Amino acid sequence: MKQTKIRELSSKVHLLLLVFVLLNFIAKTMIGVGLNYELTYFIVLLVYISGTFLFFWSIKPMNKVIIYYSYYIITPVLTLCFWLFGGVFFGLLTSITLYPIYPNEIKAENEKNVIYSKYQGFMGACCCYEVTEKKYWFLEEKKTEINLEQEIDFTNVSVTSTKKIIQLKFPLSKYDEATKRFIKSDSIIEIQTK
Repeated sequence: MKQTKIRELSSKVHLLLLVFVLLNFIAKTMIGVGLNYELTYFIVLLVYISGTFLFFWSIKPMNKVIIYYSYYIITPVLTLCFWLFGGVFFGLLTSITLYPIYPNEIKAENEKNVIYSKYQGFMGACCCYEVTEKKYWFLEEKKTEINLEQEIDFTNVSVTSTKKIIQLKFPLSKYDEATKRFIKSDSIIEIQTK
């Protein structure tokens, strides 16, 4: 195969994957059902890797499409600048450019449900979690979002679920001003799903 044929095939695969990711994003936003996060993240990484390769392939003949492919190079450069120099400016730029590819972290799961911590960006609010229900082996349905006042240590969390309620049991420690010590207690959060 000639180099131009490989470049055309690569750009078609890249655009096909990008359209697939965008359709998944629209479906997840509009109807609440989409691919699970691991599969979505893998496909997004393929889009970024192919976009990076296509950027370097497009430099030589210098097309207008290089402006589009430069996004895939600017993202890691901004991340490196934020890591090296810090500061609010690079933090905001990095938050904007990393939003499409930053993976949601799995905090707790059972055989039916998964609880993710949502990516809130550089200066985002704490303790926002998304609860999803597993459908088949590759789909997830968004059930609800929960916002808590403090972060939960998910190492000792047990998740149980029924048809309409998901229950989280976890240890919670609060500081008591009167006794000047931490008091540990078991807490239960019941989440009503749609």
